[in-house]
Amino acid sequence: MVRNRFPYLYTIARHSYRDGDNDVAIPGYTFGQTAGTNEYRGTRYTQVASMDVTWEVAKKDDIGVDLVLFDNKFSFTFDYFSEHRTGIYMPRQHLSAIVGLQSPPKANVGSVSSKGFDGNFKFEERFGDVSFTIRGNMTYSKNKIGDYDEEYNVYSYQYQRGYRVGQVRGLIAEGLFKNYDDIRNHPKQMFGDVQPGDIKYKDVNGDGIVDGLDECAIGATDRPNLIYGLGVSVAWKGFDFNLHFQGAGKSTFMTLGKCVYAFSENQWGNIFKGMLDDRWVDASTAAILGIQANEDPNATYPRLSYGGNSNNFRNSTFWLRDGRYLRLKNLDFGYTLPKQIVNKIHFQNIRFYVSGTNLFFISKKFGMWDPESLQPRGEDYPITKSITAGVQVSL
Repeated sequence: MVRNRFPYLYTIARHSYRDGDNDVAIPGYTFGQTAGTNEYRGTRYTQVASMDVTWEVAKKDDIGVDLVLFDNKFSFTFDYFSEHRTGIYMPRQHLSAIVGLQSPPKANVGSVSSKGFDGNFKFEERFGDVSFTIRGNMTYSKNKIGDYDEEYNVYSYQYQRGYRVGQVRGLIAEGLFKNYDDIRNHPKQMFGDVQPGDIKYKDVNGDGIVDGLDECAIGATDRPNLIYGLGVSVAWKGFDFNLHFQGAGKSTFMTLGKCVYAFSENQWGNIFKGMLDDRWVDASTAAILGIQANEDPNATYPRLSYGGNSNNFRNSTFWLRDGRYLRLKNLDFGYTLPKQIVNKIHFQNIRFYVSGTNLFFISKKFGMWDPESLQPRGEDYPITKSITAGVQVSL
């Protein structure tokens, strides 16, 4: 906390060792990789000072249109924006470990460009005793990393530069291994022993093996690039009806954890409904569990196993999910008593209503839990649905 708040100050740590039952703090540091044999007394920097720290600089351009038509019945606003931020404060990752720093220094060396549009409209009309209003809004934005202080990488797709902030990264899945011949004929995967029914990954760099060097950008960002809403209001002779939809798109997120990876983390626990359906189960495992075998290479989920699985339980397109959704955010229906009745009992206004919030959502690509939460484990408290009824009274 102190290092983040006062980056212009360096911090120094002292070496400590055990003397009987007491911890004795003596300045010291370790030279080389073999702890204990190359240990020297003396102070060491835990964080070097970041001098000349300054604010980020943002250059913004905006083109907007405001339109009003039909005697103010229709209004429309649209803005196109572009922003280039430079001098972003970030760790300097390009320094080699041979420099001897315990943690990388920070400086104003990053840059990000973003662009997009924002708009809304509103239309109001009256047909006799019926008044009608429809309104909507939409925001879309996309960014790209320009300067990003990072270590040298052999392959260009490993860099953050040129990709979006928060873009999901992982392996590219090519289905499940059908049999041992399929495993032998595929580039060797370096994530433990592989069996039929395990996930097959693409050798992105073509070096004949599949390892961490084959991880690349595989999805959109974990936060929606597109947000929109649509609302409708209708009123007729004291009755009023209001609804509001909200939605999001252009986002992807990983799914993981003990509720997704069946029987992982050495816990039985709860598993989301459907996570065991259409899962690869070899004949020997099926016989032990007394269930039906399923060795379909097109199965929805990989080989059933207990405990961790270093090959199957990795960030990949196999576990990547689409975060788009459309939600009925609010629904409200009410009736306001006529003025002549309300005035007789010495009130200004009395309205009876029934209101609902978060009544349902539609997500064609994902239905295990609420995609608005964007939580990879699905173990967080869900967004609640509520229905209320009441009376609003004005004296």
